[in-house]
Amino acid sequence: MVYAPIPKPLEVLGYHGTSLKAAQGIIEQGFNFSINDYDWLGTGVYFFQDAPLRAYAWAKERYPDTPAVIKSRLVLENCLDLLDIGWFPLIRETYDSFVTAYRKTNIPLPRQNPQRSKAHRLDCAFFNYLVGEIIESQGEKVGAIRAVFNEGERIYADSAIFDRAHLQIAIRNLTLIEESCLIEIE
Repeated sequence: MVYAPIPKPLEVLGYHGTSLKAAQGIIEQGFNFSINDYDWLGTGVYFFQDAPLRAYAWAKERYPDTPAVIKSRLVLENCLDLLDIGWFPLIRETYDSFVTAYRKTNIPLPRQNPQRSKAHRLDCAFFNYLVGEIIESQGEKVGAIRAVFNEGERIYADSAIFDRAHLQIAIRNLTLIEESCLIEIE
């Protein structure tokens, strides 16, 4: 039995950092999925929830000359919401079958080292497996995945709060992106 997602759709604002040229293309033609093997929540269009300044900081790091931010109204329907601990038993159970499936292929399990790299290959492979092989194989659809991402430096010694922590959403169903516009941030 798959854990039930959020009982009714949840509307949130998502902010997508990118370059100005890419942002203009997105506004004209729509979003494309990121299919990198290191995107921590797997395949999707990534947004910072309610965090325009964090989206801008990300865009400025990556595109220092032309950072841009798109604000989108998102409807989190059929959301694998990692803020809800009800998902964790399924995730723990699925991880064992994920490891077993990898061992059968003789392909090494993806590795990651968040202290040295922002690449999250293990998480990416796992969430794509969880969605495709476990949840959707039972006839369920996952429209989005949402999770807390602890990033940056502690805001003071021994704090559990990080200066770049945020909620991140990977939209897996483009119809859940209802409105988008380019915004200015200074």
